[in-house]
Amino acid sequence: MNAIITLFVGDLKRITSNVVSIIIVIGLVTIPGLFSWFNIAASWDPFSNTGNLKFAVASVDEGYQSDLIPVKITVGDSVVNALRANSQLDWTFTTESDAIDGTKSGEYYAAVIIPKDFSEKMMTFFTADTVSHAKLTYYTNEKANALAPKVTGQGADQVAAQVNETFAQTIAGTALSIASSLLDRLDDPQAAQMIGSFTTKIADFADDLDDTAAMLTMYGTLTDSAGSLMSSSVELIDTASGSAADVKSQVDSAKSGAATVSDALASASDTMTDALKTSANSFDAVSNSIDDVYASASKSSDDLAASLAAQAANVDRQRAQYQSIRDTVAALDPATTIGSDAQSTLLDGLDRVIARQTALRDALNDAASDLTSKTADATAKRQQIKDLADQAKASVTSVQSDFNKSLKPQIDALTSSVNDLAGTLTSGSTSAADAIDGLRDTADSAGTKLADVKTTLNETAATLTAASAKLSDFSTKMKDALNSGDMAQVRDLLGSDTDATAATLAAPVQLKRKAIFPVANFGSSLAPLYTFLPLWVGSLLMAVTLKTSVSRRVRDGLETAIGRPVRPHELYLGHYGVFATIALLQSTVSCGGTLLFMRIQAVHPWLFMLDGWMSSLVYSFFAYTMVASFGNVGKAIGVLYLVVQICGSGAAYPLQILPDFVGALSPWLPVTHSVTMVRAAIAGIYANDYWIALERLLLFVPPLLLLGLVLRKPLIGFNKWYVAQVESTKLL
Repeated sequence: MNAIITLFVGDLKRITSNVVSIIIVIGLVTIPGLFSWFNIAASWDPFSNTGNLKFAVASVDEGYQSDLIPVKITVGDSVVNALRANSQLDWTFTTESDAIDGTKSGEYYAAVIIPKDFSEKMMTFFTADTVSHAKLTYYTNEKANALAPKVTGQGADQVAAQVNETFAQTIAGTALSIASSLLDRLDDPQAAQMIGSFTTKIADFADDLDDTAAMLTMYGTLTDSAGSLMSSSVELIDTASGSAADVKSQVDSAKSGAATVSDALASASDTMTDALKTSANSFDAVSNSIDDVYASASKSSDDLAASLAAQAANVDRQRAQYQSIRDTVAALDPATTIGSDAQSTLLDGLDRVIARQTALRDALNDAASDLTSKTADATAKRQQIKDLADQAKASVTSVQSDFNKSLKPQIDALTSSVNDLAGTLTSGSTSAADAIDGLRDTADSAGTKLADVKTTLNETAATLTAASAKLSDFSTKMKDALNSGDMAQVRDLLGSDTDATAATLAAPVQLKRKAIFPVANFGSSLAPLYTFLPLWVGSLLMAVTLKTSVSRRVRDGLETAIGRPVRPHELYLGHYGVFATIALLQSTVSCGGTLLFMRIQAVHPWLFMLDGWMSSLVYSFFAYTMVASFGNVGKAIGVLYLVVQICGSGAAYPLQILPDFVGALSPWLPVTHSVTMVRAAIAGIYANDYWIALERLLLFVPPLLLLGLVLRKPLIGFNKWYVAQVESTKLL
């Protein structure tokens, strides 16, 4: 340690021993700071000077006027007038040819041309079935400057935004102008006739809304009936103990909820279809169970009679639900739903189902009664019940087919009108017992979902009814006003909502910005780039200007002073002392001047200084070790690191927008971690990010020590050979 300190003190004396060496040290100390201050000052707030960029605007818009809109609208002129008050760019309003030629020559950085049909295309939603986008033509001179096209591109966005704002205001003003024009022309008989026709159409539309509301209410009632039918079918299958392996997946489709009107309609349609399928399968279960009932010799006749009576009761409940469905279908207006022929066919089928269910119910009850009285007719009823069950199934299947051909397409069509389709959930059943249990759970769940379906349909129907009432009220008042000949009443009705219309069309959307870790200015944002890359350059300049080896004369004097031979590691560490001293002076002057003179933002100024001190020590130790170990090759390595760190450190561009290999290299670059630290010092620390980055920066020191203290010795022979080869050229 004594040798290291002695060598360090001697180097300080020698470097300050004459004027030339002092001037060199002063230059090494101040160059990084000058580099930083100049660039930070130049980048302090460049975007406040965008008003100096010439941006040409030329409008050849011919305007728009139609029979519907008696006011001529020229959006291009309105945009030009609005931009005249905007100072964010140097807007130059000129002709189309001058704008294009000026952009080519470099007189303008960019130009926007508003074409002849601009207003016409912007107003196409008044005149065309499909809206056509209005287009601006944007010219930019990308040769003039690298960043100017990006800045002027923002100017083009400003023009587009100004167009949108102006258009909204124009539409609002146009709406008011049209209303005012109509009010002024109300005394014209032709205007009164047009208003009368308009009023009639409103009344017709109100009637259509009423019809739709009534239809939705009918579908809600139909959904109720389908839910009840489903429950009774499951009870019948349960009682008959029949196989229902594929029924569960059909019933489960009712679980597709009804958050929207289209979901509700789809659920109603699918649920009705599935309920009919389930009902048909239930009669299969009745038919299949009859043989089991009569074959159960071990059971008493009373038990068998009770089983048959239970089945009869379930069949009767189904019959009641089919009667409810029939009543609902009969109440539908065939003109607006399925048509009279289809409705008649469906009603006939439902009547057959009800009749056969009644016969099946009576047969089951008669069989139960015969078993109870132990009459000989009981066995004869067996085949009759099976035949009636098969007939009931055939009738239900026929009704299902009629439903699918007539009413279901109408429901599906209404569903598609709100642009949604219902989905169906499917699931399997592993056994007959599981299917029956699942059917019971599904029926309970379906009941809840179908209640939601009905609620949604009824709420929508109520909304449509309310809208219809408002339109009908307006239509009635307008007709009364026109019939009375009192144009003052008409003016009041037409003029009452013009302000609301204008506000709706021109409603602005505001963006509220809230910065996280705010930075006061652009200069402070670029301070990481323009502070730590100069410190790296300063370290390279030291390695180039100062010797990294100790001369024979100095070594002999050191050995005389300590009274023993000096060791290589003492020379290596002791001579680095002067590099470390100059590096600390560089970072103190650069970072201190940035804080005191440039007045950049720093939430933690002392951490800003600590970052500078630690970074300059690591940078200088890197340059010193590379040159001491590899000679001129080490200098080239330092320059290579400088080149890579300009973009790879993330000090300028976000790493996420750069090529992947740059992001992969970034953690292996010292400046990357210095930049992370200084940003935390400037804007604020989050989750110890400053200290984590400091630890990562210091991780570069151990490999450098390993290279300088251990691996450098085998490289001495290589360096001597390299120097000899270079000197042999007589040029290097």
